[in-house]
Amino acid sequence: MKKNMVMLSRLFEEADRYIKNGTEQQAIQKKMGLHGYNPKRFLEGDGLLTEAKNWQNQMINLYGDKQEIASHLKAQEQETYNTFLDHVATVKYVFRKEPAVLAKFNVKAVSRSVNVWVQQASFFYAKVEEYANVLAAQGLTPEVLAQTTAMIQAVADARNRRIMRKGEAEEATRMRNASVKALKDWMKDFRYIARIALKDSPQLMEALGIVVKAKV
Repeated sequence: MKKNMVMLSRLFEEADRYIKNGTEQQAIQKKMGLHGYNPKRFLEGDGLLTEAKNWQNQMINLYGDKQEIASHLKAQEQETYNTFLDHVATVKYVFRKEPAVLAKFNVKAVSRSVNVWVQQASFFYAKVEEYANVLAAQGLTPEVLAQTTAMIQAVADARNRRIMRKGEAEEATRMRNASVKALKDWMKDFRYIARIALKDSPQLMEALGIVVKAKV
């Protein structure tokens, strides 16, 4: 990733040099203009450069958001899971002599998979509400249930946001790659024409950063 970032920065810098020096230095502008590189062609290149930069920045931001969500989510999941386990233990204790009732909570085995236990927890707390008159005395009050239900929903929402950011980041990467390819194609054509238009003016090619082989 870091290597790609450096390579892209160099590519953007090179493209920017082509465009700025190609339009600001009259000698280059005049010679390139004779070969079809009028202001419109330079505007095209500038637009491609801007688009590639924008997609690159968007990609970085989206992957950053995803990473930030993921870093907070792990602790959030663990805290919620531990709370859920504590409440499951309470319910198992209260109904330890009523296996038929306990079976209704579907917590004989609590999964470690987040996708599974979040669903288990949602079902579990709906059942807890049905037995609120018994369980409130054991600490499972309406306030505690509301707080825990909100925690579970927050975990589900964060997981969905992470998935959404991942998809958006991958799409931004795809668009970045496509825009960079278009920019590279423009730059390749530019270099080809520059070597023709400026063949007798090596100093002008050097101003564009195009390497000129020394004649032996």
